[in-house]
Amino acid sequence: MFIKSVFRLSGGISHRGFSSSNVALQNKVKGRINAKKPIRIELEEGKSYLWCACGYSKNQPWCDGSHKTLKTKQTPLPFKASKTGQVSLCTCKQTNKEPYCDGTHKKKEVQDAVIE
Repeated sequence: MFIKSVFRLSGGISHRGFSSSNVALQNKVKGRINAKKPIRIELEEGKSYLWCACGYSKNQPWCDGSHKTLKTKQTPLPFKASKTGQVSLCTCKQTNKEPYCDGTHKKKEVQDAVIE
């Protein structure tokens, strides 16, 4: 299931002291729903990460290059942790606060989706 959205992130997203890179206004096709709940994970201050946006990575929530093999429209999101700590990263790939969970997985259309 793919959900389209238009969004603007000016200056990147800050989520409890963590931030992601800037994304310009764009029409973005969201990735395949990989799971119906976020993953809690420890991020390390100053470390760079590559979040899977396509939903096909076998190493969720991290990119494993599946988007290249499958030629998806999504590309991974690079981000750097500004502090060490636990965060919830999106695995439904429908969030509007990439890579962080914003609760979108609770929506009926995500919960009703069949995960292939």
